[in-house]
Amino acid sequence: MTLRKPLMAPYKRFVPTYRPAKASASGKSPLTGAIIDAVLRHADLHEDLGCGRTLMRISPKRLGDIQVRSALGNQLDRALGVSIIWNEREGEILRVLDRPAGQRAA
Repeated sequence: MTLRKPLMAPYKRFVPTYRPAKASASGKSPLTGAIIDAVLRHADLHEDLGCGRTLMRISPKRLGDIQVRSALGNQLDRALGVSIIWNEREGEILRVLDRPAGQRAA
């Protein structure tokens, strides 16, 4: 009588499929809620995009206001590159756009 080893299916060692996030190529930190909130509160440039949507931004002139300066702290330049598409009907943010470093607003 010979003993046989039970047949086992070959298995592959578990390898996680996720990858840790890499630092962005531009080296910019992610947008904070404080910047987005400040743009929503103090935006003075509003562009109607139709269908109840509005593009909101802060102008360089508006950054001279003491309330805006206190809300943004040392991130004044970063706030100039942020645009928010706002849905008037639903009262919510549709998209937050962040201009790459080195580009100027048109």
